[in-house]
Amino acid sequence: MVLVNRDIFCAVCSSNSATLQQCSGCKSRLYCGQECQRNDWPTHKNECTKGKQWYDRYRLCRDGSKHQGKLELMTWGESAEDNDGDETGWGCCLIDECEGLKKLYETKYGSDDSRFYKYWPQGFRWTCCGTTGDMSYGCDHHGTGSRPCTCDFCRMGKPLPDRIYDMNKAPRRGLTLSRGPDPRSYNSAQAAIAEIGRAMTGIDNL
Repeated sequence: MVLVNRDIFCAVCSSNSATLQQCSGCKSRLYCGQECQRNDWPTHKNECTKGKQWYDRYRLCRDGSKHQGKLELMTWGESAEDNDGDETGWGCCLIDECEGLKKLYETKYGSDDSRFYKYWPQGFRWTCCGTTGDMSYGCDHHGTGSRPCTCDFCRMGKPLPDRIYDMNKAPRRGLTLSRGPDPRSYNSAQAAIAEIGRAMTGIDNL
């Protein structure tokens, strides 16, 4: 399917050609041609699935961006202590609550991810940006999505600082995430607003 829209971009070269094409499998990745699609396939093949997924209805974020990865339940066992000093395990809950949560998933919800998500969205993560399923403010993909990233750093034309990129959080475990910046996101006016806002709130000193 050919899309004619100047506000969308090729997932590989960032071209906003008037003849972008959707991935025929997942319909979420956009390409300007076969060469870019072939180049992206080694990365995209693990996230490309044919047909609709139960979590497609949750992709849209409040800022208008869309998650393009998978929404998966975090089912690993004990994880390392994160930056807040908490140890989390199955379902991204505290270690001493994991067994009870897992039993609830298996019995009350019949191991059905779509039903369990409505009860425990924070136990899921988006593989495109490493945020939990209960966060809907935006997809901070820092340049790996088909549309520009909407985070402050990409708008300022800056890569994620080490203190954020190296953050030890369960939803990011095992993912290789971009630190940006997304070259399509820079906007001088929005950059100035972001700089002032972050300085006023002191968010960068936390």
